Amino acid sequence: MARHENAATRLRLRLRFFWQLITAFALVILLVGVGMFIAGRVALHGLARYGPMPTSTLWAARLTTYYDEHGTWDGAETIIAEYPCGASWGPWDESWQVDFVLAAPDGTIVAASDSMTGRDDWHTRSALSPGELAFAAPLILDGEQIGYLYLSPLLQLRIGASSIISNSVRGFLLAGVAIGVGSLFVGFVVSRGISRPLATLAEATRAVASGDLDVRVPTHHPGELGELATAFNRMAEDLARADKLRRDMTADVAHELRTPLAVIRGKLEGVLDGVYPASAEHLEPIIEETELLTHLVEDLRLLALAEAGQLTLDIRPTDIGDLLRDAAVNFSPQADDRGITLALKLPAGLPTVSADPRRIAQVLGNLLTNALRHTPQGSTVTLSAAPGDGVVDLTVADTGSGIAPEDLPYIFERFWRGEKSRSRAAGGSGLGLAIAQQLVGMHGSTISVDSTPGEGSAFRFTLPSAPEDNPPS
Repeated sequence: MARHENAATRLRLRLRFFWQLITAFALVILLVGVGMFIAGRVALHGLARYGPMPTSTLWAARLTTYYDEHGTWDGAETIIAEYPCGASWGPWDESWQVDFVLAAPDGTIVAASDSMTGRDDWHTRSALSPGELAFAAPLILDGEQIGYLYLSPLLQLRIGASSIISNSVRGFLLAGVAIGVGSLFVGFVVSRGISRPLATLAEATRAVASGDLDVRVPTHHPGELGELATAFNRMAEDLARADKLRRDMTADVAHELRTPLAVIRGKLEGVLDGVYPASAEHLEPIIEETELLTHLVEDLRLLALAEAGQLTLDIRPTDIGDLLRDAAVNFSPQADDRGITLALKLPAGLPTVSADPRRIAQVLGNLLTNALRHTPQGSTVTLSAAPGDGVVDLTVADTGSGIAPEDLPYIFERFWRGEKSRSRAAGGSGLGLAIAQQLVGMHGSTISVDSTPGEGSAFRFTLPSAPEDNPPS
């Protein structure tokens, strides 16, 4: 189960980083597209600005002035011959060869530049074609069209190429700078959003490694980073609590050992000094304290073996009814001494279970001891079992003082006591519930508790039913 949850978490983390990278790349691509669009618009704007200059600025003005002065195109060849066929034009002030054809309003060819007369059969043609007229620039004088000026296709191509290249280069340079700045900004934002919480987490991890278990990290980050921060804080809290429990355990063990050792030493010194006679009356307390020490040491050893997985179970088909009846008989004297009713509820036909009878008897004993200790006189402790789906449900319930909600997460921890003022005189080493949890867990089950302060508590766990063909031994 945990392995599947870890795999799902890793998958979510990969997907989150994947989409963050996709978003970053999409923003960069968008910036590139915007830059290309702007560069293209600049180039087209430049082409539109430079395109008409050779016609309107140079030759169209000269030819219109000639027609205004002479009233006819006769002799226009002379003005064409007077001017060179090269003109400085373009965004880089390059010298382009200006080749053109002058035509009358009806398209009849009037004159052509020297470089044109030997190409494209202009000397044999009498008029411009409709397609050529569509690209020719009209010459207007006083609102009246007086002719056409047709630039050679090669010149138009060179003019367009010059304008596009020059403006495109400039536009792409500007767009490149803008895209670079935008990409750096996007990369900075994305990397900062990922690296900053990770750097904070790394710093907090180093602090925990150095022994500072009070450090915490912010959890406001969205997605897996926030979950990681929350998990880190939970881990730090668990480590801090475990460290406190370790220190408390050391103090509790020292306390649990100190008291019986002090009693034993005091009694023995009294006997040696002749204060007390070496009678059964004075030696019996020494035996009792020795038994307490033996019980404490055995509980610690058992718990350590169980937690290390070194405790061997004798799993076999077991009559759970017999175990419950034996537990009720064994604890009835204690219940009677405390004025508590110990009830046993066993349904008919209860199936056998697969369990280690010795360890389950120990679990029941620890739960009953805990229940009797916290149940006041006149109350009831109930030991019950019920068949389930392939399991048998076991419950030890009491009508005692109950457990505070804030204490429920810790009741199975070693040496933990909810009643901080309760001394060891109240009984118990603080290991009973921790041992019960470990032994139940070794049977493949879990132990849980439901409790209401002032009303009582109920501890529950399950045991698997034994195969039908294996009778209890």
